[in-house]
Amino acid sequence: MIVKYSPEFVKSTKKLSGKILNSVKETIENVKRAEKVEEISNCKKLTDYTSIYRIRIGSLRAFFKLYITIEGNIVKFEYLVPRGEAYKKDIQEKLRTKDK
Repeated sequence: MIVKYSPEFVKSTKKLSGKILNSVKETIENVKRAEKVEEISNCKKLTDYTSIYRIRIGSLRAFFKLYITIEGNIVKFEYLVPRGEAYKKDIQEKLRTKDK
């Protein structure tokens, strides 16, 4: 898959270090190697969304939008947030705007 990143996602990853940063990098490599979304480990499609998914990376949640194109699938990582913040109303509203 082709992987892209939102500015918010990049900003969140720059704050990471050590084991969790390595886990995020491994997850991104896993997504790049995957030919379909079912091959991505710890990935779940969010209910009530058309094309928004989340990947569990330890205590973090990475949210991405899957774009289906003629040339292949494009994954755009939108947010990387701690589990406690992942399902708060403001993040959910931001995801709904990205889901259109």
